[in-house]
Amino acid sequence: MAELLHTVRLTIRNQTLDAEPFLVVGLIAGIRRALIVTAEAEKSFRWNVEGIELLILAGLILVMATAVYVWRRSTRPGDCFPLQEAGRSPSPTSSRTPVRGS
Repeated sequence: MAELLHTVRLTIRNQTLDAEPFLVVGLIAGIRRALIVTAEAEKSFRWNVEGIELLILAGLILVMATAVYVWRRSTRPGDCFPLQEAGRSPSPTSSRTPVRGS
């Protein structure tokens, strides 16, 4: 909650909107609701009510997770793939373990 208030304050001050905190909060709320529905329907699951709600929640969670991924990738490309941004790749010899006896 404090992060959302901080984001709203920065949005008003800078007159820009960073959607990522709102997407993350929505993602957490969707996952929380899906866990509650599955816990309530543990003994008597019915596809007519709980099943439809779970399918809709799963779709929303997938869409929000994809939106967070795309948002992060488009706004901060260096954070996602720092080695590609720097134009170098990890050395294949640095990840090998020495072989004894050869």
